[in-house]
Amino acid sequence: MAFRQAAASVGVRERMALSADNSVPERHIIISTVRTAAPLLGLKAPVIATLDAMLSCLPPNRSHHTVFASNATLAFRRNGISDRTIRRHVAILQDAGLLVRRDSPNKKRFTKHSRQEGKALMFGFDLSLLFDRLHEIATIAAQATRQEEHLNYLRTKIRAAANEVLRIWPEDERARDTLRSLRRNLSLAQCEELLQSLVESASSDILPMEQTPASTTNPSGNDGQNVRHHHKANKENIDKPVNTKASPSTATPETNPMSVAELMDTCTEAAQFALNRPRTFEDVITHARTMAPMIGIDSVNYITAEKRLGPVATAITVIALMQIQTKIRKLGAYFRAITHGSRSQDFDPMRLVHRLRRETMAPT
Repeated sequence: MAFRQAAASVGVRERMALSADNSVPERHIIISTVRTAAPLLGLKAPVIATLDAMLSCLPPNRSHHTVFASNATLAFRRNGISDRTIRRHVAILQDAGLLVRRDSPNKKRFTKHSRQEGKALMFGFDLSLLFDRLHEIATIAAQATRQEEHLNYLRTKIRAAANEVLRIWPEDERARDTLRSLRRNLSLAQCEELLQSLVESASSDILPMEQTPASTTNPSGNDGQNVRHHHKANKENIDKPVNTKASPSTATPETNPMSVAELMDTCTEAAQFALNRPRTFEDVITHARTMAPMIGIDSVNYITAEKRLGPVATAITVIALMQIQTKIRKLGAYFRAITHGSRSQDFDPMRLVHRLRRETMAPT
């Protein structure tokens, strides 16, 4: 394993300062995102716990992402694991592209400053790669979530099909073996193979009936759905709308239209996390769905908000909350309250964005 020595300007750093304890995003959100993406990153829970211990050693208001804690300190924060285990976890994290190990000549971790050159030599575990890849990891986490949902769907479908076979042929051994197989952790390919094998051995009639969920274009689809959201037929003079075939609630907000450029200029916190600056509201939706888990908004609450407000309004809400998240103690709970909870009745995401824009443009 090759290690490099790094020199960095003291007090100068291009990326945003992110603290382990009171940062944007917070440490627990970073770890939650990594944990969700873990199946696709090839990381196990103990390795992620070691990464969490490293993040806990980063001081707030720092100008770097290097961990100087000793193995003894990390072992203590990991409830007494061995040095050998820590070294193994560090190697796994480095192979996963989440850190770089920079060793000093005596293998100690420290910083040596040069006032004359205005630079410093830092020896330790450099977590800059983790912070640089947060947006990418959030995208991977979203992909892992979709795969997990599809896997659970297939397992349910297989179980229903196997039970239907046993209802018709109670002694069918293949169906019994299939149910026993579901006790293991199966991959998507294994589940699809199990289902295909079960259908071939019986009949396609055993498959449960699959239906497409009712369209949200009917505002009176169920008693729990809010039907107060309406828009005028004439379209606003703004950037390309998201989906012209979607329900009225998915259209771009009606009052005080704002372009994507103005939105991102107002909400600079969200803009700097985008790999490519959003240019259309479709880009805004994609970016918001990626950023939501990083600020504590889970997929269930996000989907519920989209059903009520529509994809555009929900995305704008997330983008705006990114701008003021340091003022909100529990952002996930706040998002739920204003989008479909106790404070949702009069909530308008565009009113929030326009208030932020006025604050941005106000003379200091």
